[in-house]
Amino acid sequence: MAEERRIVTVLFADLTGTTVLGEARDPEDVRALQTRYYNIAREVVSAHGGTVEKSIGDAVMAVFGLPQAHGDDAQRAMSAALDIRDRVRADPKLASQQTVRIGVNTGEVVATRDNAASDFLITGDAVNVAARLQQTAEPWSILCGERTARAARDRFTLGRPTEIDVKGKRLPIQTLPLLGRAAEATLSRFPLIGRDDDLAQLELVARRAFTDRRPFLVSLVAPAGAGKTRLLEEFLHRLPALSSDATVAIAQCLPYGQRVTYWPLRALLIRLVGLKDEAAPETVREEIRVWLHDRGVESPERAADLLAATIGAGEPEVIDRTALFAAWRTAIEVAARRSPLVLVFEDLHWSSDSLLDLVEVIVQPRGDAAVLMIALTRPELLDRRPGWGGGRRNYVAMSLEPLTDDSVAQLVRHRVGSSAPQIVERVVARAEGNPFFAVEIVQSIKERVLSLNDVAAVEHTLATLPDTIQATILARLDLLEPEERRVLQLGAMFGRTFRADGIAALGPDLASDTDSLLDRLVQKDLIRPSAGDSFAFRHILIREVAYQTLLRSERADLHAAAARRLEAPPGERTHSPN
Repeated sequence: MAEERRIVTVLFADLTGTTVLGEARDPEDVRALQTRYYNIAREVVSAHGGTVEKSIGDAVMAVFGLPQAHGDDAQRAMSAALDIRDRVRADPKLASQQTVRIGVNTGEVVATRDNAASDFLITGDAVNVAARLQQTAEPWSILCGERTARAARDRFTLGRPTEIDVKGKRLPIQTLPLLGRAAEATLSRFPLIGRDDDLAQLELVARRAFTDRRPFLVSLVAPAGAGKTRLLEEFLHRLPALSSDATVAIAQCLPYGQRVTYWPLRALLIRLVGLKDEAAPETVREEIRVWLHDRGVESPERAADLLAATIGAGEPEVIDRTALFAAWRTAIEVAARRSPLVLVFEDLHWSSDSLLDLVEVIVQPRGDAAVLMIALTRPELLDRRPGWGGGRRNYVAMSLEPLTDDSVAQLVRHRVGSSAPQIVERVVARAEGNPFFAVEIVQSIKERVLSLNDVAAVEHTLATLPDTIQATILARLDLLEPEERRVLQLGAMFGRTFRADGIAALGPDLASDTDSLLDRLVQKDLIRPSAGDSFAFRHILIREVAYQTLLRSERADLHAAAARRLEAPPGERTHSPN
């Protein structure tokens, strides 16, 4: 898998004014300023999960989505662009003499995913457009391509779109200036669709935790877009009916930008103790100490030091893990004495192993405590921790199954109305029970099609997978072992279903291990056993994304190999491509 096609977001950042500066200053001084700038860019890009592909002159080129896709690479790139600009502008040595301008663009490229390579050579029009956007941008401004802005909608504030003419391009490029991060939007609560039984199960566990005063850990495990967050939102809305005085604290595990290992727990302490978000370390420790003392904890000084260090207000590298875990369990127990406690860990699959260890320790009952812990996670967590939560009497795992077609149709009608039944039917078939996929497909249609009655335009849009969906699925595939990923790519050549002997025929190097690889993919819920000895992709869009990663030339070779199997006499072949 030396090269493949994939969607990435490219960022170009360039210092301006270097020519004038170079004429007036000693080369060593100029070099020192450039190094200062490069260090800022590398630090910011790395913190957001991107890769600095190259630095040439005054320009830095960074790639997001390579070698690992994350599902939100466009958002990461835009956030990184803002941070680079703001940090350069805040640096007195740089800002007094130079400015920066940035271009960000999303598109399909051909790239290598070889982690051992010295660089990640990428080619494609998306790279060229990103460079042109950077060159067109005014000093201190950031220009984004249309696909980048569309993939990160609602998370950032953008200026009015404009078109720019680029030499060598047949048509103008539409671009939007990035102004800043958007305020957190208030989600519109539409009726919970198709998850009544899951909600009832969650409420039942909550009643047991509150009535028996016994900690429970509930893991909501489902692929991206299955509706975990919406289910949690509805549960919290109904929580007062279960406990009028329950305290809710939410820890958000982020894929990037967390300064210390246990950073998500900061939000829990802020909620439980009433800390100020930007309080000085000394103030944090003292407020935690007083809070523990008021709740009857003997000698609270040590526990306060440990809890403060957990969130970066101390020295985490010298912490005794056993003592730290005990301090957190004490904090949770004393918080639950006055009222039931609901602790939510969102996106736990992005957490560190140390945080996972801590969560498992907290839920081990040491006394009466009305604590309900809810972990929202993707199956990737079970890839890392196959035994997560297992063997405990107070652990419940809930796997959200795909919605029924009727439920998805109801969701789509809520978005487009009832005047476009043909769209509802096509989106339902495409989404296959995933509400996020359904919403993103509908949004793509509404953004690109002037009239929902334009059947041809709707069909054309439906044939193109939205970047948001492709990025989400690709992020899952990138976590696989190379051989597992290759099996999916080869299986995609046969359509929705395939057989082991077909994989072995197209990939002879996998023949000796094909059965084991297929079993692993079944366990990871990417494929499922089908009729006879066949296997089927769990979702048709997984097949599409796996297929699209193949180079066009490789697809041709593999299709030819599959055709030769069809031409072979019946006794010499056991499987035909679909």
